Amino acid sequence: MTHPQAHNFMKERVTDLITICSDGLYEREEIVAVSLLSAISGQSIFLYGLPGTAKSLIARRLSKAFKDTTHFEYLMQRFSTPEDVFGPVSIQELKNDNYIRKTEGYLPTADFAFLDEIWKSSPAILNTLLTIINERIYRNGGKDEKVPLKALIAASNETPPPNQGLDALYDRFIMRIIVNPLEKRENFEKLLDGGVVSADIEVPAELQFSYDEWEQLSREISKVTISKEVFNIIHSIRVLIDEFNKDNPEIAVYVSDRRWQKIAIILKTAAYLCDRTEVIPVDALILRHCLWTLEENRISIDEIIIKCVKEFGCANNAELQKWLLNHKDLENGVSDTFFYTEDVYETEKIGDKPCFPVTTPNIRKNRSYNYYNEDKNTIKIRFYIPVEYMDTTKSFSPLDEEGKSVNQVTCNFNGKKSCEVQIYNEVLNYGWDSGYANNFFVKWFDVTPPIQIKKGVQKHVDSRVKATFINECHKSLESLEKIITDTRSYVRTQKKLNETPFVPAEKRDLVLDVFNSFIKDLENHKLNAEHLLKKVESHAVSK
Repeated sequence: MTHPQAHNFMKERVTDLITICSDGLYEREEIVAVSLLSAISGQSIFLYGLPGTAKSLIARRLSKAFKDTTHFEYLMQRFSTPEDVFGPVSIQELKNDNYIRKTEGYLPTADFAFLDEIWKSSPAILNTLLTIINERIYRNGGKDEKVPLKALIAASNETPPPNQGLDALYDRFIMRIIVNPLEKRENFEKLLDGGVVSADIEVPAELQFSYDEWEQLSREISKVTISKEVFNIIHSIRVLIDEFNKDNPEIAVYVSDRRWQKIAIILKTAAYLCDRTEVIPVDALILRHCLWTLEENRISIDEIIIKCVKEFGCANNAELQKWLLNHKDLENGVSDTFFYTEDVYETEKIGDKPCFPVTTPNIRKNRSYNYYNEDKNTIKIRFYIPVEYMDTTKSFSPLDEEGKSVNQVTCNFNGKKSCEVQIYNEVLNYGWDSGYANNFFVKWFDVTPPIQIKKGVQKHVDSRVKATFINECHKSLESLEKIITDTRSYVRTQKKLNETPFVPAEKRDLVLDVFNSFIKDLENHKLNAEHLLKKVESHAVSK
Protein backbone atom coordinates (compact mmCIF):
# COMPACT_ATOMS: atom_id res chain seq x y z
CA MET A 1 0.00 0.00 0.00
CA THR A 2 1.14 3.57 -0.59
CA HIS A 3 0.12 4.33 3.03
CA PRO A 4 0.18 1.05 5.02
CA GLN A 5 -1.21 2.78 8.10
CA ALA A 6 -4.45 3.38 6.15
CA HIS A 7 -5.18 -0.34 6.42
CA ASN A 8 -6.42 0.22 9.97
CA PHE A 9 -9.27 2.29 8.55
CA MET A 10 -9.99 0.19 5.49
CA LYS A 11 -13.22 -1.30 6.85
CA GLU A 12 -14.67 2.09 7.71
CA ARG A 13 -13.61 3.43 4.33
CA VAL A 14 -15.16 0.59 2.36
CA THR A 15 -18.35 0.70 4.44
CA ASP A 16 -18.70 4.42 3.62
CA LEU A 17 -18.11 3.68 -0.07
CA ILE A 18 -20.85 1.03 -0.06
CA THR A 19 -23.25 3.41 1.67
CA ILE A 20 -22.64 6.13 -0.91
CA CYS A 21 -22.80 3.78 -3.92
CA SER A 22 -26.04 2.16 -2.73
CA ASP A 23 -27.80 5.39 -1.79
CA GLY A 24 -31.36 5.27 -3.14
CA LEU A 25 -30.90 1.71 -4.41
CA TYR A 26 -33.27 -0.13 -2.11
CA GLU A 27 -32.45 -3.77 -1.31
CA ARG A 28 -29.21 -3.44 -3.26
CA GLU A 29 -26.69 -2.97 -0.44
CA GLU A 30 -25.33 -6.53 -0.56
CA ILE A 31 -25.18 -6.44 -4.36
CA VAL A 32 -23.20 -3.19 -4.28
CA ALA A 33 -20.97 -4.52 -1.50
CA VAL A 34 -19.94 -7.80 -3.14
CA SER A 35 -19.65 -6.10 -6.55
CA LEU A 36 -17.26 -3.56 -5.06
CA LEU A 37 -15.38 -6.39 -3.35
CA SER A 38 -15.04 -8.18 -6.67
CA ALA A 39 -13.84 -5.03 -8.44
CA ILE A 40 -11.21 -4.35 -5.76
CA SER A 41 -10.16 -8.02 -6.10
CA GLY A 42 -9.78 -7.50 -9.85
CA GLN A 43 -12.39 -10.15 -10.64
CA SER A 44 -15.20 -9.93 -13.17
CA ILE A 45 -18.85 -9.80 -12.15
CA PHE A 46 -22.02 -11.32 -13.60
CA LEU A 47 -25.30 -9.66 -12.58
CA TYR A 48 -28.18 -12.05 -13.13
CA GLY A 49 -31.67 -10.60 -13.17
CA LEU A 50 -34.58 -9.20 -15.09
CA PRO A 51 -34.33 -5.88 -16.98
CA GLY A 52 -35.07 -2.76 -14.99
CA THR A 53 -33.43 -3.88 -11.72
CA ALA A 54 -30.68 -1.21 -11.66
CA LYS A 55 -27.86 -3.44 -12.93
CA SER A 56 -26.35 -0.78 -15.22
CA LEU A 57 -26.75 1.86 -12.51
CA ILE A 58 -24.82 -0.30 -10.07
CA ALA A 59 -22.05 -0.77 -12.63
CA ARG A 60 -21.74 2.98 -13.25
CA ARG A 61 -21.66 3.78 -9.57
CA LEU A 62 -18.93 1.21 -8.87
CA SER A 63 -16.59 3.05 -11.19
CA LYS A 64 -16.98 6.13 -8.95
CA ALA A 65 -15.21 4.28 -6.15
CA PHE A 66 -11.96 4.66 -8.10
CA LYS A 67 -10.05 7.81 -9.06
CA ASP A 68 -9.73 8.99 -12.66
CA THR A 69 -11.56 6.08 -14.24
CA THR A 70 -13.13 5.65 -17.63
CA HIS A 71 -16.35 3.74 -18.06
CA PHE A 72 -17.54 1.81 -21.12
CA GLU A 73 -21.06 0.51 -21.50
CA TYR A 74 -22.79 -1.37 -24.30
CA LEU A 75 -26.04 -3.29 -24.83
CA MET A 76 -25.21 -6.50 -26.68
CA GLN A 77 -27.36 -7.96 -29.43
CA ARG A 78 -27.14 -10.53 -32.21
CA PHE A 79 -25.88 -7.95 -34.69
CA SER A 80 -23.21 -6.44 -32.43
CA THR A 81 -19.81 -6.29 -34.10
CA PRO A 82 -16.27 -6.06 -32.69
CA GLU A 83 -16.27 -2.41 -33.82
CA ASP A 84 -19.05 -1.66 -31.34
CA VAL A 85 -17.04 -2.94 -28.40
CA PHE A 86 -13.35 -2.69 -29.29
CA GLY A 87 -13.43 0.32 -31.63
CA PRO A 88 -13.41 0.88 -35.40
CA VAL A 89 -10.56 -0.11 -37.66
CA SER A 90 -8.24 2.81 -38.38
CA ILE A 91 -8.57 3.74 -42.05
CA GLN A 92 -5.22 5.51 -41.94
CA GLU A 93 -3.45 2.40 -40.64
CA LEU A 94 -5.34 0.24 -43.10
CA LYS A 95 -3.81 2.24 -45.94
CA ASN A 96 -0.45 1.19 -44.57
CA ASP A 97 -1.58 -2.42 -44.54
CA ASN A 98 -2.02 -2.44 -40.75
CA TYR A 99 -5.25 -3.78 -39.25
CA ILE A 100 -5.41 -1.70 -36.10
CA ARG A 101 -8.44 -0.54 -34.19
CA LYS A 102 -8.92 2.90 -32.69
CA THR A 103 -9.66 1.76 -29.15
CA GLU A 104 -9.87 5.13 -27.41
CA GLY A 105 -13.27 5.41 -25.72
CA TYR A 106 -13.97 1.70 -26.13
CA LEU A 107 -13.57 -1.33 -23.84
CA PRO A 108 -9.78 -1.85 -24.33
CA THR A 109 -9.09 1.58 -22.77
CA ALA A 110 -11.75 1.47 -20.04
CA ASP A 111 -11.19 0.89 -16.33
CA PHE A 112 -14.74 -0.33 -15.94
CA ALA A 113 -16.90 -1.98 -18.56
CA PHE A 114 -20.57 -2.92 -18.40
CA LEU A 115 -21.89 -5.29 -21.06
CA ASP A 116 -25.63 -5.80 -20.87
CA GLU A 117 -27.25 -8.95 -22.33
CA ILE A 118 -23.76 -10.36 -22.80
CA TRP A 119 -24.81 -13.81 -24.03
CA LYS A 120 -26.56 -12.30 -27.04
CA SER A 121 -23.23 -11.20 -28.46
CA SER A 122 -21.28 -12.79 -31.30
CA PRO A 123 -18.51 -15.40 -30.76
CA ALA A 124 -15.94 -12.96 -32.17
CA ILE A 125 -16.62 -10.50 -29.35
CA LEU A 126 -16.90 -13.11 -26.60
CA ASN A 127 -13.66 -14.86 -27.57
CA THR A 128 -11.79 -11.56 -27.44
CA LEU A 129 -13.29 -10.83 -24.04
CA LEU A 130 -11.83 -14.10 -22.76
CA THR A 131 -8.29 -12.91 -23.53
CA ILE A 132 -8.94 -9.51 -21.99
CA ILE A 133 -10.30 -11.00 -18.74
CA ASN A 134 -7.58 -13.67 -18.54
CA GLU A 135 -4.50 -11.63 -19.30
CA ARG A 136 -5.66 -8.00 -19.20
CA ILE A 137 -4.29 -7.76 -22.72
CA TYR A 138 -5.95 -6.74 -25.99
CA ARG A 139 -4.31 -7.96 -29.16
CA ASN A 140 -4.50 -5.06 -31.64
CA GLY A 141 -2.98 -5.44 -35.08
CA GLY A 142 -0.51 -8.05 -33.92
CA LYS A 143 0.56 -6.04 -30.89
CA ASP A 144 -0.41 -6.69 -27.28
CA GLU A 145 -1.86 -3.65 -25.55
CA LYS A 146 -2.20 -3.66 -21.77
CA VAL A 147 -5.79 -3.15 -20.70
CA PRO A 148 -6.43 -0.97 -17.59
CA LEU A 149 -9.62 -2.92 -16.87
CA LYS A 150 -10.31 -3.29 -13.15
CA ALA A 151 -13.60 -5.10 -13.54
CA LEU A 152 -15.78 -6.30 -16.36
CA ILE A 153 -19.40 -6.28 -15.26
CA ALA A 154 -21.75 -8.30 -17.42
CA ALA A 155 -25.51 -8.67 -17.06
CA SER A 156 -28.23 -10.90 -18.40
CA ASN A 157 -31.56 -12.40 -17.41
CA GLU A 158 -30.26 -15.81 -18.45
CA THR A 159 -27.20 -17.95 -17.99
CA PRO A 160 -25.20 -18.83 -21.11
CA PRO A 161 -26.94 -21.34 -23.38
CA PRO A 162 -25.41 -24.84 -23.35
CA ASN A 163 -23.19 -26.23 -26.11
CA GLN A 164 -22.22 -22.78 -27.40
CA GLY A 165 -18.60 -22.83 -26.24
CA LEU A 166 -19.25 -20.18 -23.58
CA ASP A 167 -18.26 -22.23 -20.52
CA ALA A 168 -14.71 -20.86 -20.38
CA LEU A 169 -15.91 -17.24 -20.47
CA TYR A 170 -18.67 -17.86 -17.93
CA ASP A 171 -16.11 -19.48 -15.63
CA ARG A 172 -14.14 -16.18 -15.58
CA PHE A 173 -17.06 -14.35 -13.94
CA ILE A 174 -16.07 -15.29 -10.41
CA MET A 175 -18.80 -13.26 -8.73
CA ARG A 176 -22.33 -14.17 -9.87
CA ILE A 177 -24.92 -12.01 -8.20
CA ILE A 178 -28.70 -12.31 -8.25
CA VAL A 179 -30.51 -8.99 -8.80
CA ASN A 180 -34.19 -9.43 -8.03
CA PRO A 181 -37.03 -6.88 -8.21
CA LEU A 182 -37.86 -5.13 -4.93
CA GLU A 183 -39.57 -7.43 -2.43
CA LYS A 184 -40.44 -5.21 0.54
CA ARG A 185 -43.57 -3.11 0.17
CA GLU A 186 -42.13 -0.03 1.92
CA ASN A 187 -39.12 0.00 -0.38
CA PHE A 188 -41.32 -0.31 -3.46
CA GLU A 189 -43.41 2.64 -2.25
CA LYS A 190 -40.25 4.70 -1.65
CA LEU A 191 -39.18 3.92 -5.22
CA LEU A 192 -42.50 5.14 -6.60
CA ASP A 193 -42.59 8.22 -4.40
CA GLY A 194 -38.96 9.23 -4.90
CA GLY A 195 -37.18 10.98 -7.71
CA VAL A 196 -34.94 9.58 -10.40
CA VAL A 197 -31.90 7.82 -8.97
CA SER A 198 -28.79 9.14 -10.64
CA ALA A 199 -25.62 7.26 -11.46
CA ASP A 200 -23.64 10.45 -10.98
CA ILE A 201 -22.79 10.32 -7.28
CA GLU A 202 -20.23 12.34 -5.35
CA VAL A 203 -17.57 10.19 -3.71
CA PRO A 204 -15.05 12.01 -1.48
CA ALA A 205 -11.52 11.74 -2.85
CA GLU A 206 -10.21 10.28 0.42
CA LEU A 207 -12.52 7.28 -0.01
CA GLN A 208 -11.64 6.56 -3.63
CA PHE A 209 -8.95 4.08 -4.62
CA SER A 210 -6.21 5.38 -6.87
CA TYR A 211 -4.82 3.19 -9.63
CA ASP A 212 -1.47 2.80 -7.79
CA GLU A 213 -3.24 1.85 -4.58
CA TRP A 214 -5.40 -0.70 -6.40
CA GLU A 215 -2.29 -2.16 -8.05
CA GLN A 216 -0.49 -2.51 -4.72
CA LEU A 217 -3.49 -4.03 -2.97
CA SER A 218 -2.66 -7.46 -4.39
CA ARG A 219 0.67 -7.50 -2.56
CA GLU A 220 -1.02 -6.77 0.75
CA ILE A 221 -3.85 -9.21 0.10
CA SER A 222 -1.41 -12.04 -0.67
CA LYS A 223 -0.24 -11.84 2.97
CA VAL A 224 -3.73 -12.69 4.23
CA THR A 225 -4.06 -16.32 5.35
CA ILE A 226 -7.04 -18.67 5.33
CA SER A 227 -8.07 -20.07 8.70
CA LYS A 228 -8.23 -23.79 9.40
CA GLU A 229 -11.99 -23.48 9.90
CA VAL A 230 -12.50 -21.95 6.44
CA PHE A 231 -10.35 -24.65 4.84
CA ASN A 232 -12.58 -27.25 6.52
CA ILE A 233 -15.68 -25.45 5.23
CA ILE A 234 -14.31 -25.35 1.67
CA HIS A 235 -13.27 -29.02 1.70
CA SER A 236 -16.72 -30.06 2.94
CA ILE A 237 -18.39 -27.90 0.27
CA ARG A 238 -16.37 -29.66 -2.42
CA VAL A 239 -17.43 -33.06 -1.09
CA LEU A 240 -21.11 -32.10 -1.00
CA ILE A 241 -20.95 -30.58 -4.49
CA ASP A 242 -19.55 -33.88 -5.79
CA GLU A 243 -22.47 -35.70 -4.14
CA PHE A 244 -24.92 -33.19 -5.59
CA ASN A 245 -23.45 -33.71 -9.07
CA LYS A 246 -23.85 -37.49 -8.84
CA ASP A 247 -27.52 -37.08 -7.96
CA ASN A 248 -28.14 -34.23 -10.43
CA PRO A 249 -25.98 -34.79 -13.52
CA GLU A 250 -28.14 -32.53 -15.72
CA ILE A 251 -27.53 -29.48 -13.52
CA ALA A 252 -24.10 -30.44 -12.18
CA VAL A 253 -21.78 -27.74 -10.84
CA TYR A 254 -18.16 -27.71 -11.96
CA VAL A 255 -15.74 -25.47 -10.06
CA SER A 256 -12.30 -25.46 -11.65
CA ASP A 257 -9.09 -25.20 -9.62
CA ARG A 258 -8.49 -21.85 -11.32
CA ARG A 259 -11.88 -20.66 -10.14
CA TRP A 260 -11.19 -21.76 -6.55
CA GLN A 261 -7.93 -19.83 -6.71
CA LYS A 262 -9.74 -16.67 -7.83
CA ILE A 263 -12.40 -17.22 -5.15
CA ALA A 264 -9.63 -17.40 -2.54
CA ILE A 265 -8.41 -13.97 -3.71
CA ILE A 266 -11.92 -12.58 -3.18
CA LEU A 267 -12.11 -14.07 0.33
CA LYS A 268 -8.68 -12.72 1.23
CA THR A 269 -9.65 -9.31 -0.12
CA ALA A 270 -12.81 -9.36 2.01
CA ALA A 271 -10.71 -10.09 5.09
CA TYR A 272 -8.17 -7.38 4.24
CA LEU A 273 -10.88 -4.79 3.65
CA CYS A 274 -12.23 -5.64 7.13
CA ASP A 275 -8.83 -4.88 8.67
CA ARG A 276 -8.05 -8.56 9.21
CA THR A 277 -5.08 -10.72 8.28
CA GLU A 278 -7.08 -13.96 8.17
CA VAL A 279 -10.15 -15.27 6.34
CA ILE A 280 -12.70 -16.37 8.95
CA PRO A 281 -15.96 -18.40 8.72
CA VAL A 282 -18.23 -15.39 8.17
CA ASP A 283 -16.28 -14.66 4.95
CA ALA A 284 -17.15 -18.12 3.64
CA LEU A 285 -20.76 -16.98 3.20
CA ILE A 286 -19.54 -14.86 0.28
CA LEU A 287 -19.21 -18.19 -1.58
CA ARG A 288 -22.99 -18.00 -2.09
CA HIS A 289 -22.22 -15.63 -4.96
CA CYS A 290 -19.36 -17.65 -6.44
CA LEU A 291 -20.28 -21.32 -6.86
CA TRP A 292 -23.70 -21.64 -8.51
CA THR A 293 -23.89 -21.99 -12.27
CA LEU A 294 -27.59 -22.27 -13.17
CA GLU A 295 -30.84 -20.97 -11.75
CA GLU A 296 -31.76 -24.63 -11.19
CA ASN A 297 -28.81 -25.33 -8.88
CA ARG A 298 -28.44 -21.95 -7.17
CA ILE A 299 -30.64 -22.70 -4.14
CA SER A 300 -29.09 -26.14 -3.63
CA ILE A 301 -25.58 -24.70 -3.68
CA ASP A 302 -26.64 -21.97 -1.26
CA GLU A 303 -27.97 -24.65 1.11
CA ILE A 304 -24.71 -26.63 0.83
CA ILE A 305 -22.64 -23.57 1.75
CA ILE A 306 -24.80 -22.70 4.75
CA LYS A 307 -24.79 -26.34 5.93
CA CYS A 308 -20.98 -26.49 5.79
CA VAL A 309 -20.56 -23.16 7.60
CA LYS A 310 -22.89 -24.44 10.33
CA GLU A 311 -21.05 -27.73 10.64
CA PHE A 312 -17.44 -26.57 10.40
CA GLY A 313 -17.63 -22.85 11.22
CA CYS A 314 -16.38 -23.12 14.78
CA ALA A 315 -12.85 -23.76 16.00
CA ASN A 316 -11.78 -27.04 17.58
CA ASN A 317 -14.28 -29.12 15.60
CA ALA A 318 -11.56 -31.61 14.68
CA GLU A 319 -10.31 -31.63 18.30
CA LEU A 320 -13.85 -32.32 19.52
CA GLN A 321 -14.31 -35.19 17.06
CA LYS A 322 -11.04 -36.72 18.25
CA TRP A 323 -12.12 -36.29 21.87
CA LEU A 324 -15.49 -37.90 21.14
CA LEU A 325 -13.81 -40.96 19.66
CA ASN A 326 -11.49 -41.32 22.66
CA HIS A 327 -14.32 -40.71 25.10
CA LYS A 328 -16.49 -43.30 23.36
CA ASP A 329 -13.68 -45.83 23.79
CA LEU A 330 -13.49 -44.87 27.48
CA GLU A 331 -17.27 -45.27 27.88
CA ASN A 332 -17.12 -48.69 26.24
CA GLY A 333 -14.22 -49.64 28.51
CA VAL A 334 -16.14 -48.58 31.62
CA SER A 335 -19.23 -50.41 30.43
CA ASP A 336 -17.36 -53.63 29.64
CA THR A 337 -15.28 -53.56 32.83
CA PHE A 338 -17.82 -52.42 35.41
CA PHE A 339 -21.14 -53.70 34.09
CA TYR A 340 -22.60 -56.68 32.31
CA THR A 341 -23.38 -55.37 28.82
CA GLU A 342 -25.58 -58.32 27.89
CA ASP A 343 -27.85 -60.69 29.78
CA VAL A 344 -25.93 -63.74 31.04
CA TYR A 345 -27.98 -66.94 30.56
CA GLU A 346 -27.91 -70.24 32.38
CA THR A 347 -26.29 -72.68 29.97
CA GLU A 348 -24.89 -76.19 29.88
CA LYS A 349 -22.27 -77.63 27.56
CA ILE A 350 -23.60 -80.35 25.28
CA GLY A 351 -20.59 -81.62 23.46
CA ASP A 352 -18.71 -78.43 22.69
CA LYS A 353 -21.82 -76.27 22.33
CA PRO A 354 -23.24 -73.99 25.06
CA CYS A 355 -26.98 -74.67 25.25
CA PHE A 356 -30.10 -73.56 27.09
CA PRO A 357 -31.72 -76.42 28.99
CA VAL A 358 -35.47 -76.75 28.32
CA THR A 359 -38.05 -78.89 30.14
CA THR A 360 -41.22 -79.34 28.14
CA PRO A 361 -44.80 -79.28 29.38
CA ASN A 362 -46.41 -82.67 30.08
CA ILE A 363 -46.88 -84.80 27.01
CA ARG A 364 -48.45 -88.26 26.59
CA LYS A 365 -45.76 -90.96 26.58
CA ASN A 366 -47.66 -93.23 24.17
CA ARG A 367 -51.23 -93.91 23.11
CA SER A 368 -53.03 -95.25 26.17
CA TYR A 369 -56.49 -96.90 26.36
CA ASN A 370 -56.47 -96.86 30.15
CA TYR A 371 -58.32 -93.59 30.68
CA TYR A 372 -58.22 -94.06 34.48
CA ASN A 373 -54.38 -94.00 34.55
CA GLU A 374 -53.85 -91.13 32.06
CA ASP A 375 -51.69 -89.10 34.49
CA LYS A 376 -49.26 -91.99 34.79
CA ASN A 377 -48.91 -91.98 31.04
CA THR A 378 -47.50 -88.36 30.75
CA ILE A 379 -43.87 -87.33 30.86
CA LYS A 380 -41.72 -84.15 30.63
CA ILE A 381 -38.92 -84.11 28.06
CA ARG A 382 -35.60 -82.33 28.70
CA PHE A 383 -33.66 -81.16 25.69
CA TYR A 384 -31.14 -78.45 24.87
CA ILE A 385 -31.26 -75.40 22.55
CA PRO A 386 -27.85 -74.24 21.18
CA VAL A 387 -27.11 -70.59 22.13
CA GLU A 388 -25.83 -69.87 18.59
CA TYR A 389 -29.41 -69.74 17.23
CA MET A 390 -30.58 -66.93 19.52
CA ASP A 391 -31.62 -63.78 17.56
CA THR A 392 -31.56 -65.72 14.27
CA THR A 393 -34.50 -66.73 12.07
CA LYS A 394 -33.16 -70.20 11.25
CA SER A 395 -35.18 -73.30 12.15
CA PHE A 396 -33.28 -76.08 13.93
CA SER A 397 -33.71 -79.26 15.98
CA PRO A 398 -32.79 -79.20 19.69
CA LEU A 399 -30.27 -81.68 21.13
CA ASP A 400 -30.60 -84.44 23.72
CA GLU A 401 -28.03 -85.04 26.49
CA GLU A 402 -25.82 -86.97 24.12
CA GLY A 403 -25.82 -84.14 21.54
CA LYS A 404 -28.10 -85.94 19.10
CA SER A 405 -30.89 -84.11 17.28
CA VAL A 406 -34.38 -84.43 18.71
CA ASN A 407 -36.18 -84.82 15.41
CA GLN A 408 -39.74 -84.81 16.74
CA VAL A 409 -39.33 -81.08 17.49
CA THR A 410 -38.24 -77.98 15.56
CA CYS A 411 -37.32 -74.60 17.09
CA ASN A 412 -37.01 -71.01 15.85
CA PHE A 413 -36.14 -67.80 17.70
CA ASN A 414 -37.65 -65.73 14.84
CA GLY A 415 -34.99 -63.09 15.41
CA LYS A 416 -35.91 -62.68 19.09
CA LYS A 417 -34.78 -63.75 22.55
CA SER A 418 -37.67 -66.18 23.06
CA CYS A 419 -37.92 -69.46 21.16
CA GLU A 420 -40.99 -71.01 19.56
CA VAL A 421 -41.07 -74.82 19.89
CA GLN A 422 -43.08 -76.85 17.37
CA ILE A 423 -43.80 -80.59 17.41
CA TYR A 424 -45.08 -83.14 14.93
CA ASN A 425 -48.86 -83.08 15.07
CA GLU A 426 -49.16 -86.90 15.39
CA VAL A 427 -46.54 -87.05 18.15
CA LEU A 428 -48.53 -84.49 20.12
CA ASN A 429 -51.73 -86.53 19.63
CA TYR A 430 -50.43 -90.07 20.03
CA GLY A 431 -47.50 -89.70 22.41
CA TRP A 432 -43.76 -89.11 22.50
CA ASP A 433 -42.89 -92.76 22.16
CA SER A 434 -45.76 -93.63 19.83
CA GLY A 435 -43.50 -93.94 16.83
CA TYR A 436 -45.86 -91.83 14.75
CA ALA A 437 -44.33 -89.04 12.64
CA ASN A 438 -45.33 -86.83 9.76
CA ASN A 439 -44.10 -83.59 8.19
CA PHE A 440 -46.74 -81.40 9.75
CA PHE A 441 -45.48 -79.34 12.71
CA VAL A 442 -47.77 -77.48 15.11
CA LYS A 443 -46.88 -74.98 17.79
CA TRP A 444 -46.27 -76.64 21.13
CA PHE A 445 -45.01 -73.88 23.49
CA ASP A 446 -42.72 -70.80 23.76
CA VAL A 447 -39.68 -70.77 25.96
CA THR A 448 -37.51 -67.88 27.15
CA PRO A 449 -34.00 -68.96 28.13
CA PRO A 450 -33.39 -68.44 31.88
CA ILE A 451 -31.30 -65.37 32.73
CA GLN A 452 -28.61 -65.81 35.34
CA ILE A 453 -27.41 -62.16 35.42
CA LYS A 454 -29.35 -59.26 33.90
CA LYS A 455 -27.76 -56.70 31.59
CA GLY A 456 -26.59 -53.60 33.50
CA VAL A 457 -25.78 -55.40 36.76
CA GLN A 458 -22.47 -54.27 38.27
CA LYS A 459 -19.44 -56.47 38.03
CA HIS A 460 -16.98 -56.76 40.87
CA VAL A 461 -13.67 -55.01 40.10
CA ASP A 462 -10.58 -54.52 42.23
CA SER A 463 -9.47 -51.12 43.50
CA ARG A 464 -6.50 -50.82 41.11
CA VAL A 465 -8.70 -51.19 38.05
CA LYS A 466 -11.13 -48.64 39.44
CA ALA A 467 -8.31 -46.16 40.15
CA THR A 468 -7.02 -46.53 36.60
CA PHE A 469 -10.41 -45.71 35.13
CA ILE A 470 -10.94 -42.75 37.51
CA ASN A 471 -7.61 -41.34 36.30
CA GLU A 472 -8.60 -41.80 32.65
CA CYS A 473 -11.97 -40.10 33.27
CA HIS A 474 -10.20 -37.11 34.86
CA LYS A 475 -7.85 -36.87 31.86
CA SER A 476 -10.79 -36.96 29.46
CA LEU A 477 -12.61 -34.25 31.39
CA GLU A 478 -9.51 -32.03 31.54
CA SER A 479 -8.99 -32.45 27.79
CA LEU A 480 -12.57 -31.39 27.10
CA GLU A 481 -12.35 -28.41 29.47
CA LYS A 482 -9.32 -27.18 27.51
CA ILE A 483 -11.31 -27.44 24.27
CA ILE A 484 -14.15 -25.48 25.91
CA THR A 485 -11.76 -22.77 27.17
CA ASP A 486 -10.04 -22.45 23.78
CA THR A 487 -13.39 -22.36 21.98
CA ARG A 488 -14.81 -19.67 24.25
CA SER A 489 -11.72 -17.55 23.62
CA TYR A 490 -12.06 -18.15 19.86
CA VAL A 491 -15.76 -17.23 19.89
CA ARG A 492 -15.12 -14.00 21.81
CA THR A 493 -12.56 -13.00 19.20
CA GLN A 494 -14.77 -14.02 16.28
CA LYS A 495 -17.73 -12.04 17.58
CA LYS A 496 -15.61 -8.89 17.47
CA LEU A 497 -14.44 -9.70 13.93
CA ASN A 498 -17.81 -10.89 12.64
CA GLU A 499 -18.89 -7.49 11.33
CA THR A 500 -18.34 -7.35 7.58
CA PRO A 501 -20.08 -5.20 4.97
CA PHE A 502 -19.96 -8.07 2.47
CA VAL A 503 -22.38 -10.36 4.33
CA PRO A 504 -25.85 -9.17 5.41
CA ALA A 505 -26.69 -9.06 9.12
CA GLU A 506 -29.05 -12.05 9.10
CA LYS A 507 -26.33 -14.24 7.56
CA ARG A 508 -23.72 -12.99 10.03
CA ASP A 509 -26.10 -13.93 12.84
CA LEU A 510 -26.16 -17.45 11.43
CA VAL A 511 -22.44 -17.75 12.17
CA LEU A 512 -22.94 -16.47 15.71
CA ASP A 513 -25.71 -19.06 16.15
CA VAL A 514 -23.21 -21.71 15.06
CA PHE A 515 -20.81 -20.56 17.78
CA ASN A 516 -23.52 -20.60 20.46
CA SER A 517 -24.73 -24.03 19.38
CA PHE A 518 -21.19 -25.42 19.43
CA ILE A 519 -20.61 -24.12 22.96
CA LYS A 520 -23.88 -25.76 24.10
CA ASP A 521 -22.77 -29.05 22.55
CA LEU A 522 -19.46 -28.83 24.41
CA GLU A 523 -21.27 -28.18 27.70
CA ASN A 524 -23.50 -31.22 27.12
CA HIS A 525 -20.44 -33.36 26.43
CA LYS A 526 -18.92 -32.07 29.67
CA LEU A 527 -22.02 -33.16 31.61
CA ASN A 528 -21.71 -36.63 30.07
CA ALA A 529 -18.01 -36.81 30.97
CA GLU A 530 -18.76 -35.75 34.57
CA HIS A 531 -21.53 -38.35 34.77
CA LEU A 532 -19.14 -41.07 33.61
CA LEU A 533 -16.60 -40.05 36.26
CA LYS A 534 -19.24 -40.21 39.02
CA LYS A 535 -20.39 -43.57 37.71
CA VAL A 536 -16.89 -45.00 38.10
CA GLU A 537 -16.22 -43.30 41.45
CA SER A 538 -19.45 -44.69 42.96
CA HIS A 539 -18.77 -48.25 41.83
CA ALA A 540 -18.20 -50.83 44.57
CA VAL A 541 -14.85 -52.63 44.54
CA SER A 542 -14.07 -56.27 45.27
CA LYS A 543 -13.04 -57.10 48.80
